[in-house]
Amino acid sequence: MDWFEYFEKGNIREKAEIDQLIPHRHEMSFLNRISYVEEISSLLGEVLIEEDAFWTRGHFPVPEKQNSEKFNIGPIFPGVLMVESAAQLGICHWRDQLGFSETEKKTMVLKQVDGVKYFRDVRPGDRLLIKTSSEKSSMRLMKSKFEGVVYKIGAEKPEKCFECLIAGLSV
Repeated sequence: MDWFEYFEKGNIREKAEIDQLIPHRHEMSFLNRISYVEEISSLLGEVLIEEDAFWTRGHFPVPEKQNSEKFNIGPIFPGVLMVESAAQLGICHWRDQLGFSETEKKTMVLKQVDGVKYFRDVRPGDRLLIKTSSEKSSMRLMKSKFEGVVYKIGAEKPEKCFECLIAGLSV
């Protein structure tokens, strides 16, 4: 079973519920839906890569001249935003593990990011799914592993696109 099938079987929460869990808003809120999947003891987060996202005009933009060949590869979803999306999912997972009533007056900020590796590009129209597995979770600290897969338009199966380890500190 692939991650998408697990995602759809899980306990899905929509954007309005995610907004109750994380402080990020507007163009800096990347998660569209999250799903806790008991079968694999993981929280999965979905990021739909929009054609008109704020970064598309400047991150490997498509040249304005149609016949230009220089750097005609973009736009590409920035790797740093993949990590940011994972960190937002980490906050949701931290709250799920400790309980919202315990954590409602706090949030997590990045403390450390390790082992970031990118394997595949992510572009507008793609669907990014991120899986988290917690290594440590307390009122003061969160440490989780993250792995992302991208569902490319027209592809038969997802491809791994990144992985990292993130530690967060509560504030």
